[in-house]
Amino acid sequence: MDALTQVLNTMRLKSSVYCRSELGSPWGLHFARRPCAVFHVLHRGAGYLQAAGESDLLTLEEGDVALLPGGDEHLVTENPGAPILRDLELDQWGECALMRWSEQPVAVLLCGTFDFEYVETFSLFNYLPRVLIVQRKRSSSTLNSVLEMMATEAQAQRPAREVALRRLADLLFIQIVQHWAETRGVEQAGWLGALQDRTIGESLALMHSQPDYPWTVADLARTVKYSRSSFAARFTALVGEPPMEYLTRWRLQLAIRLLREHPAIPISQIARSVGYSSEAAFSRAFKQKLGAPPGGYRREMA
Repeated sequence: MDALTQVLNTMRLKSSVYCRSELGSPWGLHFARRPCAVFHVLHRGAGYLQAAGESDLLTLEEGDVALLPGGDEHLVTENPGAPILRDLELDQWGECALMRWSEQPVAVLLCGTFDFEYVETFSLFNYLPRVLIVQRKRSSSTLNSVLEMMATEAQAQRPAREVALRRLADLLFIQIVQHWAETRGVEQAGWLGALQDRTIGESLALMHSQPDYPWTVADLARTVKYSRSSFAARFTALVGEPPMEYLTRWRLQLAIRLLREHPAIPISQIARSVGYSSEAAFSRAFKQKLGAPPGGYRREMA
């Protein structure tokens, strides 16, 4: 199983589609900051996106997707001089709301969010730029097919529409991540690019699939047929941190889920399952990263 699949399975992606807006000219929407990633799909029309604090207006054409991994405050508008409806909260109308702002719409905008249930030490959002735009003319047929299904489902008034849109939004996130990593390339896409590198991708898969193994840098380098120093240097350059620091974060992320979902499992057993030889060593690492020992964290979450 590849590392991206392991991460998505462990972190539990949660997608929601909040609003399909039919907008008449001129139109402009200002969105407040969110504690999760925000996405927009411009199914019809054209416009611009501007993140708070940025002077640049980013062009949006029909069929384009915009993702703000940090949920930053931003503006989506038909043109720079359009009147703005300010401080919108995506969930203020409930989920899957159909908003008709005009009887003669020139634009249709689908808005939603992506979040993860477990992001204490590891978040995919950290590997993405502040604003990411996927242009329809440059995206894959698979991604465009997902967008077409979302457009159809969002407009339909039929049972289970909300569930269908959530599942399609899950697929949309994966397609966006894959597209960005493929277009940026191995050297420019950080951890997501490293997954495509034969050597580093294989080492990441080993860490993710066998977190309980007592890995060392030398072990990993030998397994992928690299010298220790060359492997450590390339891993750090592509992923952004040394192998053992990365492994520690991943192990603790797995432990967090076990602590929260399985309150009856002894901490010593959790420690062994994520690669720690003793409960004391696990507790020290956990407290250093999370600010509290595993037992205290479990009680707080309960």
